[in-house]
Amino acid sequence: MLRWVPNLSKTFGRLTLVFFLFFVAFALSIPARAQTASTIYSFALHDSFWPEGGLVEDASGNLYGTTVGGGTYGTGTVYQLSPPVKGSTTWTKTVLYSFQPWGSTGHTPSSELTIDSSGNLYGVTWSGGDGRCHCGVLYELIHPATSGAPWTHLVLHAFTNTNNDGRLPNAAVVLSSNTIYGVTQQGGLYDSGIVYRLIPGKNGGTYSVIYSFGANNDASGPNGPLLLDSAGSLYGVTSLGGAFNAGAVYKLAQNGGSWTESILFSFGGGSLSSGITPVGNLLFDSPGNLYGVTEAGGASQLGVAYELSPASSSWTQNVLFNFSKPVGSSPLAGMTWNPSNGSLYGTTSAGASHTHGSVFQLTPPVSGGLWTETLLQQFTFTNGGLPSGRVLRDPTTGYLYGTTYNGGVSGCDGNCGVDYQIIP
Repeated sequence: MLRWVPNLSKTFGRLTLVFFLFFVAFALSIPARAQTASTIYSFALHDSFWPEGGLVEDASGNLYGTTVGGGTYGTGTVYQLSPPVKGSTTWTKTVLYSFQPWGSTGHTPSSELTIDSSGNLYGVTWSGGDGRCHCGVLYELIHPATSGAPWTHLVLHAFTNTNNDGRLPNAAVVLSSNTIYGVTQQGGLYDSGIVYRLIPGKNGGTYSVIYSFGANNDASGPNGPLLLDSAGSLYGVTSLGGAFNAGAVYKLAQNGGSWTESILFSFGGGSLSSGITPVGNLLFDSPGNLYGVTEAGGASQLGVAYELSPASSSWTQNVLFNFSKPVGSSPLAGMTWNPSNGSLYGTTSAGASHTHGSVFQLTPPVSGGLWTETLLQQFTFTNGGLPSGRVLRDPTTGYLYGTTYNGGVSGCDGNCGVDYQIIP
């Protein structure tokens, strides 16, 4: 309620009231722009827990992910989160598949999923599969023809670590027409990881190792999913190897029936300012520049976001942002584009005091210089902790989704993890 000041004249009081009401009306007409962060699901010990990697989305807005623990047999699950129905705010979780710790089906999923146009899901497990090696599997979950019916689990390849095969797959696969490409962290000719290709078909299809890492000053230990360009070439990062054994960005180009590797950039270079230990996915922009992050190195030794630009002899690096404790540090996953304004979204695994990671936005400068960071969410353990997967951006709404490996409901070692939503 408005009150008049006693020593003011009646005329001045009326004018004050008019201007006050005008200001209130104007202020209320300005839409709020602050982002809203919320937990859309908290995992629990009796259910499934420790979500691994990011989320993928189907055409209906359902989200899909994996957990390392829990499920019927305690060795991980693939789950679906369905958005709230009208009048509700609750997301509905359904376990689509529980991995078994015996047999050849694989267990302990180690990456986010990949979804095809039919809604089928593809992923890898860290263990299980071949009875001698237990080196993990590449699997497919086939979408049921009838809503509510069980999904069908199919092992596409069990890694063996023999005949130059890989072991310990640790990154999402990429789909190209009828071909699947992926990496393993170890195995191959030099036990430094491989790039593999699978063309599904009868009797398991055609599986082949197209490259083994680790010879001489080669890249070593792939630590992120592959990126496919329009010419069919593959790009990725390794956490070790390269000219300075601090990690590298590599390219694999097909020439006839063989593949040729080239190192586009070696991290280290006598200085840690370029970052070391690149992790996660890479991104292309329209001119052909690559974007990614490192877990360490940079001005604070806590990681950088970088751009690599093509050049005649080798690619040129530009550090976009230096991570530090106050703004979040040590990213474990790559970044995601916002095509509407050219900004990038990502996560860090640690942060300022009493925080356990963050979700950030990097905005490009008007001309030159470092990018500007905005913290969209800081995890305090009660609302999640240790985000290890990349951010998913819904192309229709612009909403952001992701997972944290820890935090949320207590009961697990390090708590059980959450799925979150951010409305920018």
